[in-house]
Amino acid sequence: MMVHRYWPVVLLAPVIGFLLAAVVFVVMALGGNAWIRSGASVESVARAILFFGSVGLAVSLAALIGGIIVVACVDRPLEKTSGARTASAALGAASGVLVLGIVFATVQGTIGESWAYLIITFTLVLAAAAGIVAALLVYRAERRSERPPPTRGEHPLPRAWVEF
Repeated sequence: MMVHRYWPVVLLAPVIGFLLAAVVFVVMALGGNAWIRSGASVESVARAILFFGSVGLAVSLAALIGGIIVVACVDRPLEKTSGARTASAALGAASGVLVLGIVFATVQGTIGESWAYLIITFTLVLAAAAGIVAALLVYRAERRSERPPPTRGEHPLPRAWVEF
């Protein structure tokens, strides 16, 4: 039942993560230093969009895994209210992103210069964004599952082809 209800979320989350990260890069590039913008080639811009998109994809997968784990642990038979599931998914998505950021900051601090405070700051912003997007996606999936299925109308000429 859980897979049937949330399969659109599983398909949309990575795409949204990639696209949001690519949009963040474009906004940063358009608002950035004009000297750097003038020297950027199409190849370097495409490479940067793919890099930012892959980071967004990794963040969205961490959010997706966190949301699935929390909803499965809190409400596996889907007996609670849709608001509770939406809040659980948002909390799980934010938690998944926080875990990813903490692991990344720890590894980066161990092998190189410590930028952990900056990584954790970005992680907090990404976790908030992931929680909001997860809440919107799960809310939409919940509303979709609560709608009654469309009724099939009877064909105006039900026996036309049978009698032919």
